[in-house]
Amino acid sequence: MMLPEEWMITLKQPVLSLQKSPFTLRLTYGRSLRSVGSAKAAFFSGLRSDTPSTAFFCGYQAAIRFVDPSLEAEQWGAFCVSEKGLKSLSSMITCFDQERGWLSGVKSHVLLMGQGIDWLYILAKCHDDIVAIKLAANSDGIRIIPADRSQPFVPDAVHSAIALEKVDVKGAVIFNDAHASINRPFRYWEDVCVGLAFAGWLVRQLVQQAHDISPEFVISIQNMLAVFVDNPQGYSLNMLKIVDNLYREMMLAGDQILGDAGTSWKRDRVLLALGEKSRQALREKMSH
Repeated sequence: MMLPEEWMITLKQPVLSLQKSPFTLRLTYGRSLRSVGSAKAAFFSGLRSDTPSTAFFCGYQAAIRFVDPSLEAEQWGAFCVSEKGLKSLSSMITCFDQERGWLSGVKSHVLLMGQGIDWLYILAKCHDDIVAIKLAANSDGIRIIPADRSQPFVPDAVHSAIALEKVDVKGAVIFNDAHASINRPFRYWEDVCVGLAFAGWLVRQLVQQAHDISPEFVISIQNMLAVFVDNPQGYSLNMLKIVDNLYREMMLAGDQILGDAGTSWKRDRVLLALGEKSRQALREKMSH
């Protein structure tokens, strides 16, 4: 199928790499965010990404823009929620001591910590509220915990655990009611933006390996881009269907990719399945 002209122009531009040229990626991605917005920046950066890791990172940074629309385009952020063994936010050990202005706890998965990330958005308990606190990644009292095993997927987009030891957060930006306003919709933002970035990377591989690109795959990407712009708040039944369609087309397209790229895809596509259970539960809830 003949691809849209804008896609073909983008595919001819220099490749982007999180591992090999992070500074170039930072500047180029920032320009894309400023010119076309988050969702399109995710897709077009995916078209130029060397690996699924780079595509994932670009999609993730697009999602972060919905957490904090004021984040500078050339800066990188990480949303810090996970804790080892965490099953409910009520059992989080990360707490904000409002009286002392301290943040203490542990987060188990922080993207690119110590390797270029600028800002952390840390979910924490505060009395009967869940808050998110925006902190500079190099703040005093934040310690990186060495990993005890290698990362199973997107190896270039390294995640680390951190310890927060009475971090002074006086004057920090604090997002109240953060579960409802940030944590709950973040899965949606990430599903869409990472999905679009992965789709862009797949298109790149299909073109490079001279495979046919199905009209259904192209249409699913265009549909996602068009509908998400008008529906960024959270999942609807229609958006659940659109995400499912795109993910299905990506799996079919990915089966054609050969060589090292195919191996990388088979390893990293597991990220797309992480939200499947929650999407199914949401679909059942919305259907009643």
